[in-house]
Amino acid sequence: MMSKWKDLTVGICGMVFAAVLYGLSVAVGQKENQVMGADFFPKIAAVVLFVMFLILAVRGYQEMSAGHEEKAPGYPANYVGVVLTFIGMILYAMFLSKVGFIITSMIFLYFAIFMMTKKEEWKPVKSLIITVITVLAIYFIFTGIFGIRLPKGLL
Repeated sequence: MMSKWKDLTVGICGMVFAAVLYGLSVAVGQKENQVMGADFFPKIAAVVLFVMFLILAVRGYQEMSAGHEEKAPGYPANYVGVVLTFIGMILYAMFLSKVGFIITSMIFLYFAIFMMTKKEEWKPVKSLIITVITVLAIYFIFTGIFGIRLPKGLL
């Protein structure tokens, strides 16, 4: 019975989260004469999240009111991976200012990709290339285009 309510419940909670995220991003503000400031990306992310959670809630409501329940694919639950990723996020936040954005982000992203990939599909070199390109692109976009200072750390 509870599984019928999952999409609707998660959708509503997600919309509340997105609304709070948007409200917090308004408080960030921006510099004068700047079109895109530090508040730009969080606002866009909050709007996109809100729309996605709205779609999830509407679909959940439609399935619930139709009275049928789709079986989810039989993927095994990866609770250890979820807990390790959460611990990784905490460690990332702890070491970000000390070690710096580039090194910390590369380590965390590589670890997160490893945790989300099936063992038989894991390609370490490809994941490393994706990690390096992604982190450097994010760094240059945020520092060069948005003018946001990121922790330098060891580099």
